[in-house]
Amino acid sequence: MIWVGPDPEASLPAALRFRCPRSGDILGRMNAKPPQASAGRADDVLLAIVFIVLSSMLFAPLTQTATKFLAGQFPVFQIILFRSIGHVFWMMLFFLPRHGPAMFRANRPWLHLARSALLFLSTMCWISAIGAVPLATASSINFTAPVFVVILSIPILGERVGLHRWTAVGLGFVGALIVIGPAWGGLQAEFLLLLTAAVLFAVYQILTRIGAASDSDATASFYTVLVSLAAGLVLAPWSYVPPAPGDYVVWGAFVATGLMGGVRHYLVVKAYAGAPASVVSPFFYCELVGVALLGYLVFGDVPAYNTWIGAGLIVACGLYIAHRERRVKSPSTGRRD
Repeated sequence: MIWVGPDPEASLPAALRFRCPRSGDILGRMNAKPPQASAGRADDVLLAIVFIVLSSMLFAPLTQTATKFLAGQFPVFQIILFRSIGHVFWMMLFFLPRHGPAMFRANRPWLHLARSALLFLSTMCWISAIGAVPLATASSINFTAPVFVVILSIPILGERVGLHRWTAVGLGFVGALIVIGPAWGGLQAEFLLLLTAAVLFAVYQILTRIGAASDSDATASFYTVLVSLAAGLVLAPWSYVPPAPGDYVVWGAFVATGLMGGVRHYLVVKAYAGAPASVVSPFFYCELVGVALLGYLVFGDVPAYNTWIGAGLIVACGLYIAHRERRVKSPSTGRRD
């Protein structure tokens, strides 16, 4: 945290400051801490960027690759259950020793449960579709969520959206249509599920923004997976397909969906704790590189030209929306566009 205090010398009369030339040297040495604090803050921001790049380029693609591998062989609720167990394991490991039982008490529990339900439904839609869609294509469509956040923030948050962001919204949808393009005829249901997942995730993000000031990150993280865990525990046993005892690849994929996903979430939490969202958010798009590479190495998927063109347009619109929102929130601009 940067220490920004009043200049001790500023409280002295001008004549006294003039007649005591050494006071400036002394006070200068006394005030030598802020540059160190600034350097520390810069280190925090750099570490936050490292966290988000690791999350986006490594752990998110690994989690998605393992999920896609399992999606064609095992029921959706079984995959959700393993993901949730891994998430809870990491949350207990990282947050419980520091926060104790207080992390289970929420000031706005119904809001957090609504967030959790939305994330569960979004995850269910995404897993239901990912078995038939290349990873890079699915990830590109998932990145339309910021576009839906802009639209839904009008009725939910009462925000005003100006011409700049509306233009970005329109171009974002054009990007999604380019990504979907030639494959629409044979995969209509899957693409609709992916778009539904993006919309639900957008509402989840808005509710997260609403509840951010009421509870700690640890509490929010715990509630995030609560509905998915409960639904998995109740529904997974009815359609459970046991992996073969010696099939270590499948068992490894199940473990990866949980543990890798938990590490990914933890890195995101740490990144947002170390740097502003406006600095961190653009690096989420590094995920496209990781999923394209793993999609090719594991499944032999080569993203078509339309995927790259559409993904590029979606990323550009997402970055521009983040830029405009930062300007809108800046007190120095006075803009509402």
